[in-house]
Amino acid sequence: MISTVQNGDADYTGIPVSRCTGITGAILAGGRSSRMGTDKALLQIGGIPLIQRVRDIMSVLFPHLILITNTPDCYRFLGIPMAGDLYPGEGSLAGIHAALSHAPTDLVFVVACDMPYISPAVVRHLCGLTDGRDAVVPGSPDGIEPLHAIYRRSCLPVMEQMLGRGEKRIRDLLNQVETCRLSWDELSGLPGARQSFLNLNTPQEFATVLQEL
Repeated sequence: MISTVQNGDADYTGIPVSRCTGITGAILAGGRSSRMGTDKALLQIGGIPLIQRVRDIMSVLFPHLILITNTPDCYRFLGIPMAGDLYPGEGSLAGIHAALSHAPTDLVFVVACDMPYISPAVVRHLCGLTDGRDAVVPGSPDGIEPLHAIYRRSCLPVMEQMLGRGEKRIRDLLNQVETCRLSWDELSGLPGARQSFLNLNTPQEFATVLQEL
């Protein structure tokens, strides 16, 4: 559900203040950044860390935010609630599990910390498709985007069974719960759709983005 709230002007993001009520925004920052060689969440574009850009957009979209991280001291400057994995070392599925376990709402929009150009139009579209679904997962030109998706707390039992067996593939979760999968064709006409799924994993990808800017 989307509602417009009066909460002052939007910040540098320029996003009108209109929030997806009843949904928590969760940022995942539990990865090792092994391909980047440094904590990619703290890399800066225009003097602003990637993860701060994600937080600023999410704070306009959602009334509740949570950061999932096992290194909270690195991110205290963000000023949002933090929680760690309940299944440490088990990858992104464990991060989504932690978000659902700690969020104050039944629904959680999960996004990776290295996706600094989230499209509010895309996110709000996903938020309108949650009725009766355990997960709402968009597709991009590169395939499905499970770390830019909505999950319901009803996914927790399946997640816990999987994690207990050492299974980590989010795609396997989506095959076991009621999932709304959106194709790229359904989303491509929304403002900022292509940039919304941009994530930065390597120094080359980061350098390319800086060049384009």
